[in-house]
Amino acid sequence: MKRTLFIFLILLMLCSAPLFSQGEYVMGKNDLAFTAGVGSGFFSGAIDVSGGIEYIVAEHEVGDKLPLSYGVAGKFNYYRYNYQNYTEAYHYTYIGGGGFGTVHFGLNALDLEKDMRWLGNFDPYVGLGIGFFNYSNTYDDDLNNTYDRFQMGLRSIGGVNYFFSPNFAVTLEGGYYGRWGGGLIGVLFKW
Repeated sequence: MKRTLFIFLILLMLCSAPLFSQGEYVMGKNDLAFTAGVGSGFFSGAIDVSGGIEYIVAEHEVGDKLPLSYGVAGKFNYYRYNYQNYTEAYHYTYIGGGGFGTVHFGLNALDLEKDMRWLGNFDPYVGLGIGFFNYSNTYDDDLNNTYDRFQMGLRSIGGVNYFFSPNFAVTLEGGYYGRWGGGLIGVLFKW
């Protein structure tokens, strides 16, 4: 299943490359983007969802070579896993999120050779900000153990979008919200 999904995504990327217009920022000034997706826990039976919103504030070229766009983003992650058998039950819940400053590396705005223009569909990015997490678990057995923790601090995200059109992309993202690293495979819609 994973191999089939991977091959499908590669073929979709290669077929969509001619559809994308060359010479503009993929994520440019005043763009507003929404992301939604599922994390790795989703594939092992947990509820694992992530999402966010981002607004691009400015564009800048470093040394007339590297086009960058800067934005602000809000991201969240929710994870819940339940396990139960005849003698015990385990419940694990995590909620995390934060506000981030982001930087996108505008590969599409580079002067790419004709046979390399498909690279312009990629939009790698990083972000750093302040966020929170709330983690709790309950282990129902003879001891009935419960643990709950809330914390705020420095958080980070990083990932890559692959644009199939100027307003739609598939996204892969990793984020650290404190004690928990959330992952996302999903979609991005841009206005």
